[in-house]
Amino acid sequence: MRKCERLRASDPGSNVSISETSTVGPKEYRMNEVNLPTEPHWADHPDHALPAGLLDVGDGGNISSELTNLKVRMGARIYPNGPEEHFYAHLGDTLFEVFEKAAHASGKPLLPPAPAEPLDFFRMRRRDGTWSQPITDLQLPLWKALAEGFSRHVAVEYRLLVRINTKWGVSSSDKLSPRTLLTEFGFDPAQFSLYKPDSKEPLPPDTPIDLVRGEHFEAQKDGRYGGVVFPVPVRGLQTIEEDVERLRREGADLTLHNVNGQKYAEARSLCIPSPPWSKGVTNILVAIPGTYPQGGLDALYLEFGVTQNGSVPRQQSTAALLGRTWILISWHYATNRPWDPTADDLGTHIEHCRGFFLERGVKQ
Repeated sequence: MRKCERLRASDPGSNVSISETSTVGPKEYRMNEVNLPTEPHWADHPDHALPAGLLDVGDGGNISSELTNLKVRMGARIYPNGPEEHFYAHLGDTLFEVFEKAAHASGKPLLPPAPAEPLDFFRMRRRDGTWSQPITDLQLPLWKALAEGFSRHVAVEYRLLVRINTKWGVSSSDKLSPRTLLTEFGFDPAQFSLYKPDSKEPLPPDTPIDLVRGEHFEAQKDGRYGGVVFPVPVRGLQTIEEDVERLRREGADLTLHNVNGQKYAEARSLCIPSPPWSKGVTNILVAIPGTYPQGGLDALYLEFGVTQNGSVPRQQSTAALLGRTWILISWHYATNRPWDPTADDLGTHIEHCRGFFLERGVKQ
C-alpha cells in the first residue's frame, strides 16, 4: 500500500480530545471527553478530518479500546464513478472489515464468497482527491490508514470473476470462447471440455460466451474439444493434503480420512440432478493411492441411500467405511484420456465423478 504523508488537520468544531496516557512502551491515546454535539460532529461526515491528536500517533503507537470502538461515517462507491453510499465503521476495524462493509453498502457482494479471500479490489481516496492503487494490506486498522493520509471515502472495484469447478478467477474479457476460458483457468482444452452446470452437452469450444460476473462453469476431462494443446500450469508434485487445503480455500466441502493407512477424500454435499436421482445432494468418497498424484485417482464410492429409480447404475460392490455403507461405482477415464498428473488433481476428479450423475463425458 502506498504510504502517504500523515496529515495533522483537525475540525475546529470537534469536541473530542485525544491525550497521551503512557510514557512507557508504545504510545496509547484515549478520549477524554465525548459530549453529544449540537453541530455536526467530526465522526458524522466522511469529509471531516480526524482530530489532530490522533493523527500524531505515528508508527508503533496505539489508541485505546474506547477509540477503536468509536463509529465513524464512511462513504463507499463502486469504483471509479458510482454514486456514494454511506455506512459506519469502527476506527479499530481492519481495512478488510471496512472492505466488506463498503461492499454491503454498495449492494453487491464480494467474490469469491467468504471464507475465501476476495479477488475484488479495495481502494481509498487520498486527501488530495486521488484514488489509491488496490490496497493489499487489508489487516491495517482503519484509524492508522486515516492517520497516514487516507480519507473516509472508499471504493470497491468489482472484477469479472467467474468460477470453473471450485476455482475462481478473473476473465480477461466479457466475451471468451470456452477453449480460451479453460486455458486462462489452467485447464488444457485438449483434455477438458466446458459445461454449463448440470448440462450434458459441452459448450461449443470456439463459440464466444457472454460472461457474467459470478457465473459458474464445470470443466470435465473428456477431451471432446480435440487435440489442440495449450500451455497449462505444471502439476504433479503436490500432495493430496495440499490439494484438499487448496480446494477448501476455494469453497469445497472436503475431508481427508485415513482408514488403516488408506487415505480417502470425502466430498460432501455434492450437487446432483434430482430427478432422476432420489436426492439433490450426496457425499462421495475417493480412494487416494499412496503414489498420488503420479498414481491416478479412479472411480468413486457413493454413500448408500442415493438411487436412480430405485437402483444405482454401474454399481460394483459395497464397503463399510467411516461407520457408513458405500457403493463402489465403476466410473473410469477413457483409454485415450488417462489420468495425467500434470493436468489432473482431486478437484478435476470430483468433476469427473459428477459426470457419472449427469451421464455425460466418459462412458467407460
